[in-house]
Amino acid sequence: MVEEEKTLNPIYIVPEDLLEEIFLRLPLKSILRFKAVSKEWRSIMESRSFAERRMKAEKKNPKILAVGDHRTESRFTLDAGEIEVVCLRGDAAKRPSLTCEGLVCIPVPGCVNILNPSTGEYISFPSGMDPVTRRFDYIFFAAPWWNIFPGYWAMGFGKDEVNGNYKVVRMFFDPTFYCEILDVSIGEWRIVKPPPYRVDPRRKSVCVNGSIYWLEMLDGDSILALDLHTEEFSDVPVPPESSDLDQLVNLQNRLAIATPDTVPVWRLVLWTLDAQQKTWSMTYTINLRIRDPEPSRVWFRPLAVCKEGIFFFCDNKKRLFKYYPKTNELSCISSDICVISDFAENLVSLRPSSPASTSEYLSGFHYEYDAQDDVQGSQLIEKFRWIKKRIPSILITTTVVSAVFFRYFSVSCGSRH
Repeated sequence: MVEEEKTLNPIYIVPEDLLEEIFLRLPLKSILRFKAVSKEWRSIMESRSFAERRMKAEKKNPKILAVGDHRTESRFTLDAGEIEVVCLRGDAAKRPSLTCEGLVCIPVPGCVNILNPSTGEYISFPSGMDPVTRRFDYIFFAAPWWNIFPGYWAMGFGKDEVNGNYKVVRMFFDPTFYCEILDVSIGEWRIVKPPPYRVDPRRKSVCVNGSIYWLEMLDGDSILALDLHTEEFSDVPVPPESSDLDQLVNLQNRLAIATPDTVPVWRLVLWTLDAQQKTWSMTYTINLRIRDPEPSRVWFRPLAVCKEGIFFFCDNKKRLFKYYPKTNELSCISSDICVISDFAENLVSLRPSSPASTSEYLSGFHYEYDAQDDVQGSQLIEKFRWIKKRIPSILITTTVVSAVFFRYFSVSCGSRH
């Protein structure tokens, strides 16, 4: 009887490769609903190959991840087809964080939290006691380019391009050099060979094509790279121009540095690295015709380039800009938005294959939580509002898809006679 149902039901007779092609064209909400239809569908949509193919397609439609609520988008206007803003809600999202392919890493005292806003998954890993250092006590604490992580760790978060695993890296330099790596799929910290020199832990690192990069400008201008697969460090040459406010970014899968300059005019220069030739090229030079009482204390972070060539970037004063290279026009489209990074929908699952006793995994959250600065680990989880899938909606949508499949096969079979 079961075999007869599978023979008659078009859901079961659609070839798997055709199913995958159809699923790739569905919006995110539909994909999450369709996972409940059958084990076969769930297996397709949770496979690494499906997640990677959809991620490749999503990168062609860049988005911006910001802190806010449903009112955030109404604070500014974007032309149709330009870019979409995705919002994380709550004070915890305002903490210093690192992102990679749509995943968000938020270190807090005692643990490291990884969020996948696309799938609604959350996993937390204990990180132990933070060491103590007095290395930065003598430096003015309110420097505008700082993003200070707990314990003054130099943090990194990225993807090993060889095996597809996401990894968290943290380094410490006082009193001795120390480095450890967390493989998110395994859930355990490993001590590895320490870096050859210090990097500034107060600047965000960035992951590009399987390597994490840190910028050092205290003891001399340098860029330190860590290959996440070989776990070997190397040096990268710096651009011919630099500034104390330089920011490393991943722009269209290339390492880039945003350098603001105030002499002779206030401008933003974006340098991009040719990974093969190890040379830098000046990609954008933007005259910053904006009013600011302290331009020497403003840094900028590039976000995305849309299909029309419009370049989006933000600064540390909650402003979001868009620049038209063809007309050399610059406009501030928001003066009150807390941008986290660029964003792409990522369907990779954070569910551990063999749950470690030291990690905590949950799914089904959305972002209406209100976490205080001292919220840690499981306390943070309790701040999430949990949601249940709407079974009626799933059944209705499934019926529609079944009808589409049935019509497809009816037409296909009819054309053969």
